[in-house]
Amino acid sequence: MPSGGAEHASPHATAAWPLVPGLVIAGAGLGLLVVPLVNIVLSAAPAELAGGASGVFSTAQQFGGALGAAVVGTACFAGLSLAAALPWVLGAYAVTALLSPGLPRTAVTEGA
Repeated sequence: MPSGGAEHASPHATAAWPLVPGLVIAGAGLGLLVVPLVNIVLSAAPAELAGGASGVFSTAQQFGGALGAAVVGTACFAGLSLAAALPWVLGAYAVTALLSPGLPRTAVTEGA
């Protein structure tokens, strides 16, 4: 019976600590982008449709995250190393960062 789990360690295992800075930056960026975006989306929806708008927004957010993880995971497991996939991931973040200032700063009013 295995006692500690070291028996299952891969000889090609990578420590998790090198991933921490990127995950912190991604988490901070998502936190600074998603919260205002949710406020804009939900305040633009009529009150009677706010629940549906929230569901659609959450579904789109989950789908985008799953699709992004699937694409990066497929690239990494298809023989592309993390070093080769990293420029594509960073490029996607850069494009998102460049597009985010184009988001409206306030919700669209119903009369406009």
